[in-house]
Amino acid sequence: MMNATEKCLLCGGTVEPNREVDQVVREGDNVALVRVRADVCRDCHEVLLHPGMATRMVRAAEALRDGPPQGAAVVGRVYDLRTGT
Repeated sequence: MMNATEKCLLCGGTVEPNREVDQVVREGDNVALVRVRADVCRDCHEVLLHPGMATRMVRAAEALRDGPPQGAAVVGRVYDLRTGT
């Protein structure tokens, strides 16, 4: 974890410590939002995960392999717009 005076390793910008951020985890056609603790650069928005947060994201991906986790709220749909119509 960084303190507020530390600089971003990528751009040299100011890092905002100890934030809650939502990260997207994708496994096959399933997508989950996972809230994690991280330090975030105010300039380039690089996310520096706190210890244990990568493990939380891996567990979410593992849970998605069998389809939507039981009890998870459905919050919308994902549309693939990468190809022209």
